Amino acid sequence: MMDLLRQFLLENLWLIGQMAPYLTLGFAIAGLLHASVPRTIVAEYLGRESAGSAWRAALIGVPLPLCSCGVVPTAIGLRKRGASRAATVSFLISTPQTGVDSILATFGFFGWAFAIFRPVAAFVSGLVGGVATLFLKKNAAQDEHWLKYHVAAEDELAQATAALPLPKKLRNGMRFAFIELLGDIALWLVLGLAAAALISMAIPDDFLASRIPPGIAQMLVMMAFGIPLYVCSTASIPIAAVLMAKGISAGAAFVFLMTGPATNAATMLIIARVMGWRVLATYLGSIALLALGFGLGLDWLTAHIGLSVATPMVHHHMLPDWITWGSAGLLTFFIARHFMDRIDKRFFRRKTVSEQAVELLIEGMTCSHCVKTVSDALKQVPGVTKADVNLATGRAQVEGKNLDRDALKKAVESVGYRIKS
Repeated sequence: MMDLLRQFLLENLWLIGQMAPYLTLGFAIAGLLHASVPRTIVAEYLGRESAGSAWRAALIGVPLPLCSCGVVPTAIGLRKRGASRAATVSFLISTPQTGVDSILATFGFFGWAFAIFRPVAAFVSGLVGGVATLFLKKNAAQDEHWLKYHVAAEDELAQATAALPLPKKLRNGMRFAFIELLGDIALWLVLGLAAAALISMAIPDDFLASRIPPGIAQMLVMMAFGIPLYVCSTASIPIAAVLMAKGISAGAAFVFLMTGPATNAATMLIIARVMGWRVLATYLGSIALLALGFGLGLDWLTAHIGLSVATPMVHHHMLPDWITWGSAGLLTFFIARHFMDRIDKRFFRRKTVSEQAVELLIEGMTCSHCVKTVSDALKQVPGVTKADVNLATGRAQVEGKNLDRDALKKAVESVGYRIKS
């Protein structure tokens, strides 16, 4: 048992060492994007039902570090502000497949071919899905109540952020990247690493190749595995790497890298409810067909023109050890900090005697981006000194002096959520 545990820990250590330098750089770039690109600008270019709006939405979505859960409220927010259905679907497809962090981590594991293929596939699949939506009837079913209820109307917050001095914007950007964004994927990243380590230990080398014929059969299996699964674009990398080392083709691994992050069962139900079943069918069909197309194309390129695809479990970029393990230590610190903070909030944090506390039960939050929106809105209410928002329970613990419950309720509702009690 101790030998198995030691092997499991060593596998995890190796995997996080391979990802950490590229993830750290990717998170830093994501923080800079957050600090420098106003969110309110995005919707201005996505309003027309046209291929142009779908093209722009896909282009915008590729570098954004949002998972398939986090992208939903963002996309619905764009839709409510006037973004077209074509742009919304394009954004929903392209955004969760990649982000600056996952593109760099993909390069670290698989080399340049995968790192280029991945954002290109995200862009093309988003564009195809958006354009396909143009052929649907415009009276597709929508639940306007749900839309209104989930939209984060951040205009006032965005204006306040724009007025901040540059150093504070940069600090807020790094906080967003290494605390909020990393916190959003921390659990799934840890689970992805653990799953990859278990697969590596349990499945012999070339086991899958000897039992599932290479080509489209492997790709269909990876698609069936990836579509309902919740896994972010970064956490999918070690799983795909280990599966490829166990015998699946580069194309089949790529199918998983596309379908795993782009879809999950919960997101599919939300899209069906908000935009209709025909839009959902267009969304899934675009992802599935393009994933197969890119997977087959990647296998063809490796077989016929000698495209080099690195073997993930032996692929190394010659980075200095201090960068590799320094990045791993930094990443581990922030992940551990995230979990310790959650434990502290859940079990130990208490208000001071001089403060009063108000607890709010909030409906409509789906990810850490929702948590940030609600938390920022509550902190702008006079008298508030602390606002702890718990995504799992939907509760906000607000502390301060002379708190006005009606003002707190109004602040939450102004950014598109509801107070249940």
